[in-house]
Amino acid sequence: MVHGQSMALTYAGQQERTALTEDGMELLIRRYGDSLLRLCTLYLRDPYLAEDAVQDTYLKVWRHYQGFEGRASEKTWITRIAINTCKSYLASSWRQRVETTEVTRVLEEGLQNSSGNQDAYEKLNNTMDLMKEIMELKDKYRLAILLYYYQELPVPEIAKIMGRQESTVFTLLKRGREQLKKKLPRDSKEVL
Repeated sequence: MVHGQSMALTYAGQQERTALTEDGMELLIRRYGDSLLRLCTLYLRDPYLAEDAVQDTYLKVWRHYQGFEGRASEKTWITRIAINTCKSYLASSWRQRVETTEVTRVLEEGLQNSSGNQDAYEKLNNTMDLMKEIMELKDKYRLAILLYYYQELPVPEIAKIMGRQESTVFTLLKRGREQLKKKLPRDSKEVL
């Protein structure tokens, strides 16, 4: 198998790519579904909307599969589609009016439920503080940090997804971490 090529995305010995089969689509969903759902949840700050975004992402993959040129890895291509889908969701007028987030609510519930265990309470409180601050970063810093730390993508892949130079991604990560360190309590900074 060629680097960046998946079993789901085969050439069948032809120059032109054939249509994605149902089995190939199922393989993509099994391979990337959890990772995309986590990314979309963090990006959109709403698990229900994230599920919709992942479904829309896979519909776009299904429709545009033949246009995949293989210039980036399959994961990079699908992640870029997911991010663009999330950006479209965030740009919608009703979404801009939502003030509270589902991620924050879930973390706060967990914080209340763990109040008997001081270590768990502090760890969850630090996680909640960190997530709130990440979500407050400008889009370019937030996306770089989410892709690097939560999707565990290497910088070259992040650069392709974001359409930027690798050196720019390193700079975005550095500046994003610096902004987070300024905003976070001292005991939360060890995570960075």
